[in-house]
Amino acid sequence: MQKMPLLSLCFSLAFSGAAWSVNMADVELADNLTLDGVEMPYRGAGIRSKFFMDLYVSSLYNQESLPATELMEGHTAATIQLDIISSMITSEKMTASMEDGFAQSAGKHLPQLKEQISQFTQAFSAPVSEGDTFQIVSIPGQPVELLKNGTKLVAVEGELFRSVLLGIWLGDTPLDDDLKEEMLGL
Repeated sequence: MQKMPLLSLCFSLAFSGAAWSVNMADVELADNLTLDGVEMPYRGAGIRSKFFMDLYVSSLYNQESLPATELMEGHTAATIQLDIISSMITSEKMTASMEDGFAQSAGKHLPQLKEQISQFTQAFSAPVSEGDTFQIVSIPGQPVELLKNGTKLVAVEGELFRSVLLGIWLGDTPLDDDLKEEMLGL
């Protein structure tokens, strides 16, 4: 009986006020991100795999725990972080994968977004290496930014573009249904 209060005290001390992180595929994911002065708590993460190969850890940070559709519409700040965990990922493969994701997410809007998609995917032309981190930052009223290892590569305007881009992972036809659920913490 006396062990229970001691165990509770140890548990509370271990988790009170201390920052925590999640480790997934040897990638440390912080409990929150602060970008452009906006704090976004961790929501969930998963591993994007293809042909039995783990490619990257995809995590979601956002201000409010809103449904995916509201995140895609830019109702709150959100960041999708991609941590590259495979040496098989190259800039060419990353660009092709993003173009496929846009085609799947955009549907009938693809021709309308051609210029914005091109602007965004060109940002992947520099070499991509295992260990690189990409962040897609969506803050209401601002263009969507793509950062690589903390450096801004591109900022693309347009609410439809925002919705389609975030829809690659969070939309009705995401790249991976299980990954979507893991990112949303479901």
